[in-house]
Amino acid sequence: MKEKKKLIRLVMCALFAALIVVMTFTPYLGYITVGIIEITTLHIVVILGAAILGPKYGAVLGGVWGLTCIMRAFQFGIIPFQNPLVSLVPRVIVGLVAGLIFYGLSKTKCKKPISLALSAFGGTLTNTVLVLGSLKIFGGFETLFGESAKTLEVIIGTLISTNGLIELVAAIILVPSIYMATEKVLKNKI
Repeated sequence: MKEKKKLIRLVMCALFAALIVVMTFTPYLGYITVGIIEITTLHIVVILGAAILGPKYGAVLGGVWGLTCIMRAFQFGIIPFQNPLVSLVPRVIVGLVAGLIFYGLSKTKCKKPISLALSAFGGTLTNTVLVLGSLKIFGGFETLFGESAKTLEVIIGTLISTNGLIELVAAIILVPSIYMATEKVLKNKI
């Protein structure tokens, strides 16, 4: 029985990974672009996978997201995101953090929807802070915006607040909703 559950978890991880790949390369599904604002929905899949499968698989799913982000960066010539320290490492940490938060809270008396919402909050915030921090540290702003980088940092801060807020609200609503809707089906299988 234990081997069967391991196999089911591996297959579910593969399904989440396939979903990440499809969403990445399908326009307006994984990345929704409106003008200069680009909102991602892929963090929701990673966080949901981390909550269902645990921190280890969450990190794997974050790694898949990071790798597809790098491929997309090469496809569209987005130079700063070609750096794995900007695209890959933060995404792996997102899956790990979201999984650890949910796992840790599941050991307390915290209700499951609240644990899921806090996991979504932590994962989304981790993504925003680490990607922006690594862009700043590794010169992504200057590469993207040249001499206007200093002026645009204020504008970018505003956009990021908007982006981050939208991504945060979406994750806090969708992760608990999807998890709770699928929990009955998955309860004894994983």
